[in-house]
Amino acid sequence: MSKDEQLKPLSPVGTRLVDARVELVNKVWGESPKLYNHAVLCSVGLPYRNLGDGVRSFQRTSGKTSLRMEAGALPSNSGFQEVGLPYGPRARLLLLHLCSEAVKRQSPVVEVDDSFTAFARSLGLATTGRNLKTLREQVLRMSVVSMRLSKSYGEYVDVFQGPIFSKLRAEMPSDARQMALWTSFVEFSPDFYASLNKNAVPLRKEAISALKHSSRALDIYAWLAHRLWRINNSNPVLLKWTTLRFQFGDTAQDMKSFKRAFRTALKQVLMVYPQADVHIIRGGLQLKRSAPPVAAKRAGRLLVG
Repeated sequence: MSKDEQLKPLSPVGTRLVDARVELVNKVWGESPKLYNHAVLCSVGLPYRNLGDGVRSFQRTSGKTSLRMEAGALPSNSGFQEVGLPYGPRARLLLLHLCSEAVKRQSPVVEVDDSFTAFARSLGLATTGRNLKTLREQVLRMSVVSMRLSKSYGEYVDVFQGPIFSKLRAEMPSDARQMALWTSFVEFSPDFYASLNKNAVPLRKEAISALKHSSRALDIYAWLAHRLWRINNSNPVLLKWTTLRFQFGDTAQDMKSFKRAFRTALKQVLMVYPQADVHIIRGGLQLKRSAPPVAAKRAGRLLVG
């Protein structure tokens, strides 16, 4: 490495990752702010990009776990208007926030407006102008999306299917031609809320904040947080690049470009998950049993295992 390279300043993302790692290492055995994700959503993530309002469904499978999302419709003064699927890092942050609030408060009802704005600010996201518009768009899309989550156990399959939220309250515009502008609160459907309570995976908020720029990095972090501690000590897991592309990319994506994107995201994840014993090897990835980011206090009974 040249002297110029050594003196090159870190990017904002690099600085954020280094700061988060220092904070996490110092708190590794202490209390730390936690967020919660559903176990199935730790294995199968949302779309990375906007698929367009005309795309009404999306599905992804990882091993024995599958997710299918179906776009919904928002109320308007003249009926309902279809909206697209939630996507990108902001949709992931929103769902993490909603799941976390439900688990922490032990209530399926979550106030969205002020709580999500405060949450976004706590992660360092701007909540004005164009950024606020983007955040609100993801809230609206997420409010009306339906999901099917399944986990196969060989002889049987556990499935959740239906809307995530059974009820929402939407702010209506004065112009009758426009659809709802904002969702003020949502209520998780009873089945999803019960499944979430049984299968909540704790994540470090500092790590999520450091990875907020990347959908793929957020997905890899959540996956490793749920996966690594369940690996047998004497039996490391080896995953091929083709398997990883199926889970964290697109089967039509050029393998060389996928590897480059995955390596970049994984490097960032390992910065904020110091306990993770993960290595890129010839042909793919090696996973060894590692402590979870947050020590588990209880195990789920429906979809965790």
